[in-house]
Amino acid sequence: MIPASFFVTLRGLSITHHEETVQSCPYSAKKCGEALMRSGIRLWFNQIRNLRIKAKLFLLITVSMAVSSCISLVGLQIAYSIYDQQIYEKSAQVLNLSSTLIENELNKVERLTFSIMSDEQIQQNLVVMNTSESDYTRIQSRAKLVDRLVQYINSETYITAADIADLRGNSYSSGNLTTLSPERRALITRVSELGSGSLGWVPPDTLDYSLIATRQIRSFDNLDLNKLGTLVLHVNLDKIVNQYAREAVTRDGELLIVSEGNMIYPHTAAMKWMVNEKLSVESASKGFRIMEQDDEKYFVSHIHSDYLGWTYYNTLPFQTIFSHILLMKNWMIAAFLISFFLLVGFGMTVARSVTRPIEGLISNMRGLQISDLENSELPTLAPLSQQMDEVGLLQRTYRMMIVRIQELIKENYTKQLIIKETEFRSLQAQINPHFLYNTLESINWISKMNGQKQVSQMVESLGYLLRSSISMKQDMISVEDELQLVQHYITIQRVRFEERLDFRLDVKADLLTQSIPKLTLQPLLENAIKYAVEVMLEPCVIRISGQTEGDMVLLVIEDNGPGIDEAYLEQILTGERKSKGTGIGLKNIDERIKLTFGDEFGLQVENRLDGGARITIRLPIMKRG
Repeated sequence: MIPASFFVTLRGLSITHHEETVQSCPYSAKKCGEALMRSGIRLWFNQIRNLRIKAKLFLLITVSMAVSSCISLVGLQIAYSIYDQQIYEKSAQVLNLSSTLIENELNKVERLTFSIMSDEQIQQNLVVMNTSESDYTRIQSRAKLVDRLVQYINSETYITAADIADLRGNSYSSGNLTTLSPERRALITRVSELGSGSLGWVPPDTLDYSLIATRQIRSFDNLDLNKLGTLVLHVNLDKIVNQYAREAVTRDGELLIVSEGNMIYPHTAAMKWMVNEKLSVESASKGFRIMEQDDEKYFVSHIHSDYLGWTYYNTLPFQTIFSHILLMKNWMIAAFLISFFLLVGFGMTVARSVTRPIEGLISNMRGLQISDLENSELPTLAPLSQQMDEVGLLQRTYRMMIVRIQELIKENYTKQLIIKETEFRSLQAQINPHFLYNTLESINWISKMNGQKQVSQMVESLGYLLRSSISMKQDMISVEDELQLVQHYITIQRVRFEERLDFRLDVKADLLTQSIPKLTLQPLLENAIKYAVEVMLEPCVIRISGQTEGDMVLLVIEDNGPGIDEAYLEQILTGERKSKGTGIGLKNIDERIKLTFGDEFGLQVENRLDGGARITIRLPIMKRG
C-alpha cells in the first residue's frame, strides 16, 4: 500500500510550491492562476513518476477499476433509460389503442344524437308540443316522441338514459334517468346553447357519474333551423372504459382521463392528486415522467386526443415494474465493489512478486557499484523452477552482462596495446607516400634537365593522380577539379596510345563549379579506354560533354568503339562481374551518386545507334558549399 506519509509530504510540497509560484508571478491574477495550476499538475506528475513500481501498479489498478466502474454504471444508466423509453412506447401504444376505441364509441354517440335530432317524427312531435294547445294532441305527440326515443336508446349499449326538453320546459325521457342537481342542469343548458346545434360534452361530477352529451334540436323544415328543444344523452363512460381500455392498459396500472384540468375518469378520489396545474402544463412537452405521492412513485405516460381535447394517462406503480431492475442494479454495484477489492488485492500480490526480485537485483547492483568490477563475485541465480518470467530473464541477463563486462575489460587491455602498436606502424607507413612523391619530383627534374619533356609531363601527371587518389580530405569536388584529374590521366594515356586516342572535352564554363563525387569521371574514362581504345586499331574518339536539363546536370562520356555486350553490361551493373578498370565499377559509382543525391540520379549506360557506348551521369544542379 502507499504510505500515508507520501500523501502528507506531497501535499506539503504542493502547498509550498504553490505559494512560491504565487509570490513570484508578475502577471495578472488569471494568468497567475493558470500558471499555478500548470505547476501543480507538473509537480503531481513528477511525484507520481518517482513512485515505486508497487505504488504505480496499485494506482493503475485503482484508476482502471474506477474508470471501468464509471463506464459500466453510465452504460447501465443508459440501458435503464432505454428500458424506460421502451416502457413508455409500449404504454403509449396501448393508450393510443384504448383512446381510439373509447372515442369510437363516443363518436357513435355523436352520430346517434344527430340521428335523433334530425329524425322527422321527433321534429314533428316537438313542433306539436311547442305549438299545440290541445291536451289530447299533446298527449298523443308525447307518446309518439317517447316511443321513438325508446327505439333509439334500446339499440345502444352504453346509453343509460335519454331526455328531450321542449321549449315550454317539459321533459320527455327514456331509460334510467338520474336526478340532476340544479347546477348540473344549468351547466348542461349552457353547454347546449354554446353549441348552437353542435354536440357538447359535460363531464361527470361527484353526484352523477354519467358523461352527458347534449345538443339543441333545430328545425329542418325549410332549413329555418329554429330551435325545437334540447337533447340530453347519459353515457355510461365506466362501462366503455371497462370494455375497451382497462384490461388493455395493465392489470397493475390505472387509466386516467382528464379534460381541462377536470377528472373525467375514474371517480375515486385516490388518483385526483395527479390532476393539478403541473401535470397539465407538462402534458404537452413530455411523453412520460416519474411522479411521487405519499412515498409511492408512479410511472406516468400520456397521450392527448384532438377529437374531444381529452388527455389519457396511464399510471403504473414504479416499484412494481422496476423492482427487479433495482435489485439487479444493487447486485451489480455490489459485484463491482467486490471485484474492485479482489483485483486490488490480486494486483498488490502481483506487484510484490514483480518488485521483490527487482529490489534484490538493485541491491546487487549497488553492491557492485562500490566494489571492484573486475574482481567482484557474480550474483547467484534463482533456480529455474522459481524464476522463468521476465524478471528471471533480467537476472540471468545481468549475470551474463557482468561476465561479458569482465571479459571486455581484459580484452580492452589487449586491444589498447594493439592500437598503440598499430598507430606506431601507421606513422611509419606515412613515410612511404612522401618518399614516393620526392622520388617522382627528382625524376621530373632530371627529365627536364635532360630535355625529356614528355617524361616530365608523365611524371607530373602521375604525381597529381597519386596525390588526388590518396587524399581523403573531401568526398565532393567541383567538376573543374575532376576534369583536371581526367586531363592528367589523358596525358599519361596519350604517351601509350599516341594518335589512336582522340580525346575531346566539351563542358560549358557554367558547369565547372558544379559539385560531383570524387573519382567519378576518371574511372569511367578508364573503362572507355579498356573497352574501346585497346580493342581498336584505328583512332578512337572519346568525348566528355556537359549540359543542363531542367533541374539536372548531364555529363556524358561516349566513344565510337565496338560498344558493350548487353548481357555483359547487365552483369557489371548488378555486380555479378567486376569491370576491367581500376576496380571502381559502374555499380559502385551509381550507388555512390544515389546515396549522395537520391534514387532519381545516377548512371545510365547504353549503346549508341551509330556504334560505341554512352554513359550519362545525372546530377542535381548544386554548387560546392
